[in-house]
Amino acid sequence: MKNYNETTALDVSNPAPRCPVVLLLDVSGSMSGAPIDELNQGVRQFLQETAEDEAAGMSVELEIVTFSDKAMRIVPFSPIANVNREPRPFYANGMTAMGAALRMATQDLRQRRELYRKTGVSSYRPWVILMTDGGPNDDWEAAAREMREMGERGRIQYIGVEIGHSADHRTLCRILPAQPGPVRLQGLRFKQFFRWLTDSLRSVSASTPEQENSVRFGDIRSWADLANL
Repeated sequence: MKNYNETTALDVSNPAPRCPVVLLLDVSGSMSGAPIDELNQGVRQFLQETAEDEAAGMSVELEIVTFSDKAMRIVPFSPIANVNREPRPFYANGMTAMGAALRMATQDLRQRRELYRKTGVSSYRPWVILMTDGGPNDDWEAAAREMREMGERGRIQYIGVEIGHSADHRTLCRILPAQPGPVRLQGLRFKQFFRWLTDSLRSVSASTPEQENSVRFGDIRSWADLANL
């Protein structure tokens, strides 16, 4: 079986440190209608605005994993400037194989960071963004524990976004680090969330890996329901 890293290019001539970003996106049937439409628009905006920033365009390497009946790697780790800015839209259907998505992301992150190490490419702390309107209905506990521990140890920047009032908050509190824990999206403010994410990655990319712990991020009140914290 071909190693995942053999299928994903790494431009070693690019001198910028890399910032791996994984979007874990729920596209189960309950996301149909306005939620999936707004998610599609938010992702397109994120791709365009992040790629257009000079520093972020050189640093951010994006992977997109969707999950419904199964986890699917829609975009393998790629420089965000090379990702299609008008991707095929996501369609909502099926169940919520969140555990499979977490396993896939953990494996891919491990292999990507090992590739950085072997090729001498410096990198920032990875970002993992989990967005869901429900809860997992597959085998998820071991995969969730591994990803959560990486977040709690500061090895990744791990953000969980609850969509709507049907998200399984109690279970998501077991999946995500205690601080800040899952944060509910205000209504369908996907575009505001992705603009905040773009601005955050711009700030990271303008720093050095040694400085990233001192980077300040913008106010989340443009997209987050703080009453849920």
